[in-house]
Amino acid sequence: MSSDDRHQADPDAPTVSYRCVCGATFALDGSVGGTCAACGRRFTAEVIRTAGAETVAAESVSGDRSTRAASPDEESSDPRLGEMLDHFRIVSRLGHGGMGTVYRAVDESLQRDVALKVIRTGEGGDTDSFQLQSLIHEARAQARVSHPNVVHIYYVGQDERSPFFAMELIEGPTLADRLQKGPLPFNRVIEIALQLVDALKHAANYDIVHGDIKPSNVLEAGAHTVKLSDFGLARRLSQQPDKPAGVVGTPNYLCPEAARGEPLHIKSDMYSLGITLFEMTFGRLPYALTGSSLFEKLRAHEQARVEFPDPWPAEVPEGYRPLLDKLLAKDPADRYGDYDELRRDLERLRPVVLPRAGRVPRALAWMVDLFLALGLNAVLTAPAAAGNPQGSTWVRIAMVVLGVISPLLAMYLQAWWGTTPGKKLFQIHIVDQHGVRPGKATLALRSIVQFFPVWSIPIGNFILVALPLAILAGLILLALVAAYLTLLLDAACAMFHPRGRSLHDYVFKTRVVLAAR
Repeated sequence: MSSDDRHQADPDAPTVSYRCVCGATFALDGSVGGTCAACGRRFTAEVIRTAGAETVAAESVSGDRSTRAASPDEESSDPRLGEMLDHFRIVSRLGHGGMGTVYRAVDESLQRDVALKVIRTGEGGDTDSFQLQSLIHEARAQARVSHPNVVHIYYVGQDERSPFFAMELIEGPTLADRLQKGPLPFNRVIEIALQLVDALKHAANYDIVHGDIKPSNVLEAGAHTVKLSDFGLARRLSQQPDKPAGVVGTPNYLCPEAARGEPLHIKSDMYSLGITLFEMTFGRLPYALTGSSLFEKLRAHEQARVEFPDPWPAEVPEGYRPLLDKLLAKDPADRYGDYDELRRDLERLRPVVLPRAGRVPRALAWMVDLFLALGLNAVLTAPAAAGNPQGSTWVRIAMVVLGVISPLLAMYLQAWWGTTPGKKLFQIHIVDQHGVRPGKATLALRSIVQFFPVWSIPIGNFILVALPLAILAGLILLALVAAYLTLLLDAACAMFHPRGRSLHDYVFKTRVVLAAR
């Protein structure tokens, strides 16, 4: 064993059946690697981590899981097992659907496993020209969209008796299989959404709209990667039919314009993506269907309102709701203008784990912000105070009006920017429980606590104005004293809390963290 292998050895690593480039199969030890007995080629243990399903034999591997998995009886009775289609040898049956059957096959020319999609033939063994053209169209469309999140197409066989195409063999189930166990964690939903948006944007660059986005057409290709498959209903964006093409697609995921037989565009894929994201997040479709007929499903897309969970789940950011609302808009004009805009909103919602800010930088940032706000307040109110040292009622009223400008400006800036000069200086910022920036309302209300000493100045002047109304002045004074006591308690909580969180952090469900991923 080499020093490199000893360094990487893992006693718990699996041993897999690995296909060598010479065509022989041997046991590759995940701890120390292995050597092919047929050709002597040496492979390190690192190969297991980087190898894909095309070279490692696995019990559960699929190519296009939009088809139903084959039962053991169906697989054993399939006459195609062992058959050669061009240079592909069929090994096992993975599943079948309306258009045909998907097999696991060996590419004898490159000695790797592939998924072979064989189109169903008629009674006479022939495939009609429409089916054959659909096959070629799907393969070419999918092959052109060469992207890490799209299943790769390797070869198209145009034999009229057994038309097929070979594609990348993907480990793992489809998203539809995964959703049978319930909704996904929100961070996984956003991770998948970003990958699908990248794949759809890349397809749009090649003048292609997918036309059938749904969980069964999304395959898991690893712990963090998904791949989009089945471009059988793909259309050219620049060459739409002059007349309605009829209802084409999967009813549960069909956009309103497709339900009316209108031409598709990138916003049509956005709608189907919205339904898929809704199902991934909440474990159900956004509309309650009163029946199972096609007409009822199509009517729901055109008329039904989105049924969001009530109450809203605590583990999902509030900002996710307007994103889904926009994707699921009935009018395409109300959806996102392009995939870049959609991606920016998804990025803002992506949960991240950030280290919490320490007490010292947090206190220093607060002092900087407070100093700036007090300085601005002094500049604004100084002319009025200098004009009448005795402080007449009208001067006090002017100072009340001028005194609220500084804290209101601080409130606006924090709500709009999501930060303050002090936080910017010390590289800290505010996030919610999901690690994303809170809404503007939360940030604005939170700033009242941060800048309360500045707010107390115009409040104090207002008390002096209201002195003739003794009861009102007394109530305001008591409220001011209570607010200061609460502020001291808030500061004490931040000082002695194990994680440095203050009372207002708990009230607004926020955290102050370092501004670094």
